[in-house]
Amino acid sequence: MQNKRTQQRTRTAADSTPMEKTAPRAIALAVAALLASHAAPGLAQEAAAGETAPAESKADASVSTAMDKVIVTGTRKVGTRLRDSAAPISVVDASDLLQTGSSSLFDAMTALVPSYNSQSLSGRIGAMIRSVQLRGLNPNHVLVLVNGKRRHNTASFAADTGPNQYSAPADLDLIPVSAIDHIEILQDGAAAQYGSDAIAGVINIILKSSPSDGAASLMAGQHGHSKINPHHEHNGLTRDLMIDKGIALGRDGFLHWSMQARDHDFTNQTGPDLVTSNGFGSAPVQRSPSSDPYPSRVSGDPKSRFVNAAVNASLRLSAEAEAYAVATAAHRDAEAWQNWRTPTKAPTVYPLGFSPLTTVKEDDYALTVGVKGVTASGWRWDFSSVYGHDYVETGGEFTVNRALLRDTGSSPTSFYDGSYTFKQWTNNADFGKSFDMGWSAPLSVALGLEWRHESYGIGAGDPGSRYDFGPDGFQGYALNDAGTHSRRNIAAYVDLGVKPAPQWQVSVAVRGEKFSDFGNTVNGKLTSRYEVAPTFAVRGTVSNGFRAPTLQEEFYSATNVGPTYADVMLPTNTAAAALAGAKMLEPEKSTNLSIGIVATPVPRLNLTADFYQIAVRNRIVGSGVISGSGANAAIVAHGSVLDSSITRPTVSYLTNGADTRSRGVDATATYASNFGDLGSVKWSAALNLNHNVFTNIKRVGGLNPAAASQIIDATPKSKLILGANYFNGDWSGNLRATRYGTTELTVSDPDTGAAPYHTNRINPATIFDLDGGYQLTSNLTLNAGIKNLLNRFPDKAISRGFSQPYVYPSFSPFGFNGAFYYAKASYQF
Repeated sequence: MQNKRTQQRTRTAADSTPMEKTAPRAIALAVAALLASHAAPGLAQEAAAGETAPAESKADASVSTAMDKVIVTGTRKVGTRLRDSAAPISVVDASDLLQTGSSSLFDAMTALVPSYNSQSLSGRIGAMIRSVQLRGLNPNHVLVLVNGKRRHNTASFAADTGPNQYSAPADLDLIPVSAIDHIEILQDGAAAQYGSDAIAGVINIILKSSPSDGAASLMAGQHGHSKINPHHEHNGLTRDLMIDKGIALGRDGFLHWSMQARDHDFTNQTGPDLVTSNGFGSAPVQRSPSSDPYPSRVSGDPKSRFVNAAVNASLRLSAEAEAYAVATAAHRDAEAWQNWRTPTKAPTVYPLGFSPLTTVKEDDYALTVGVKGVTASGWRWDFSSVYGHDYVETGGEFTVNRALLRDTGSSPTSFYDGSYTFKQWTNNADFGKSFDMGWSAPLSVALGLEWRHESYGIGAGDPGSRYDFGPDGFQGYALNDAGTHSRRNIAAYVDLGVKPAPQWQVSVAVRGEKFSDFGNTVNGKLTSRYEVAPTFAVRGTVSNGFRAPTLQEEFYSATNVGPTYADVMLPTNTAAAALAGAKMLEPEKSTNLSIGIVATPVPRLNLTADFYQIAVRNRIVGSGVISGSGANAAIVAHGSVLDSSITRPTVSYLTNGADTRSRGVDATATYASNFGDLGSVKWSAALNLNHNVFTNIKRVGGLNPAAASQIIDATPKSKLILGANYFNGDWSGNLRATRYGTTELTVSDPDTGAAPYHTNRINPATIFDLDGGYQLTSNLTLNAGIKNLLNRFPDKAISRGFSQPYVYPSFSPFGFNGAFYYAKASYQF
């Protein structure tokens, strides 16, 4: 029987949603605010137009050229402008990324794109290797490209609780921000165009290609003191160095290299270490006598250090052909604290108690090589090969294997817990040509083939990490967890674009794929755009998709150990999981619909609005924790050994447990005001409204409230970004206000690990960011700013998990560390 909360969500799927009722009003308010704010300056400029036309300002240039940018994502027609796209696409320039004050690409994109969300989660590897979401779907539903070529996935698997749970997407942080020219975000289903995992959209990172330009920047910043914890030794001190330079190769070639080194220290928002003795709602008391009531550091940002580099190169071979290459390499070290253990756990080793530290060492590299050109008959051709490799090694420090200590009298205090490896090799042959058919525009034809091989492996931990129930904090991967798994995929596509009339364009894409482990699929997409007037057009898309489970979803296995609990995550396609009720995973299937407008009602004002619906069938979700005889039998069959003090062990696995539907709207508006000697301002507004519901619960017994909430609740229901970018000579400024709608996550009772369930809710909040800059010389610019200017924190959690340290919900879309103060120097050469 479905729980009451899930039943209510399923019933409301057929009703009109709050989002649908408020979307038009929210868009109208945003546009009206822009027009009202700038009507007077605009009229004054028109009155003076008869005298002397003012010179185009930086704001004017930015707005007037934005919609005329040539894009390569979402279309295979050469020379397509952003305003002519039949699908919703956002373009983020390198200058936009730098003005956010974020050295992390994740955080910069979150500040600029309303449908894009990336939470900072406390705890394990999921917090150290982050994931991105589009339109409230899972990170696995987003495809990442670099210069139009598929980017490999991370080897890590986010098994922790939260909106990114069970994801293993491409890791954007391993691409230097200094390497990026711009980013094109296709906010639409694109399985028929790029591959079966592009259900929510596509992020295409375009690298710099200048043969001469160069730049370097140095940034330093940190958060203010914690409002919760008295220990202020870290505060997230961040230092970031970026550099890039172009070099000419031959007559028309280039090599542009980039590097970024970033160091981010811990933050600590951990509350006192308390425990309730009489269930949820009773007064918490200190868990054990301690001279420090704040011994834990579990709630806060992990510490991370990484160095990454990229090279983008092209060499002209002849008038008709060129060779190209892209290479990236990265190394990351990261650490995250785990819950504090009382002195009774290992008094001979840690008489004052201890906090285990989970560590990650990661090496990642990718290489793209290719050659492209045009034949004498006009056929464009492009042959490419892309290889990506990610290796993640996990360990534990400041911990102990208590079973080993008990049996042998000694134990190491640091362990190698195991590793993950992901490899992907993709080969493409693409062709295209335009044919003059006597229509309003030539018929655009594109077709191609893709062959892909990928493998995923788990490496076992050292003997000490695997002995009995393993060390506190994280049990090493057992021999039965270890193994390497692989599969192949072959695909073929055809993409046609026609213009039946001067104002009307239509394109059709069909893609067939064959997986060695999940069979065949054929996906299609139809897009259309009609120009009602030179300043107004309507557009729409309809498509279907197919996403095979990732190898990580199929084969990941681990045992998560807490002070008083243990959960064994079982690989779904195994006999042990079947004892707990699991069935073999099947592919997800989707249907995407989108309809929108593009308008320029007055000069320097650009508007877009796109309504969408994404239906996902056979959605892969977590089972939630399962206990009882079936769980116990599955643990034994899997070969896991748990601490005898764990009286209620649980298991979990992945399942095709539900059908979901996401409805929403993406809307943008930009406008330029020129105030003469007082400078110019580029105004912007961007809105995403998103509402997720279950349309069918397939898992026997339904989904428990905690598992259900992670799918449909844990991203903001709305996100509105208002920006004012100011230019005046050598001065510049950027003020941004981001309003996050309600975000919530239902969790199990910390004392029982199951029912009763409690919902932590973050009410709507507006976050202000301020950045100011001065160009000291023609080459040197200084910037300073504050992110989260008003030092806002999310609402406190009512259910705080084990030992009560999680005062702020870790799934907060704007973090839980308050204001961040920074300064930056940039040099152009």
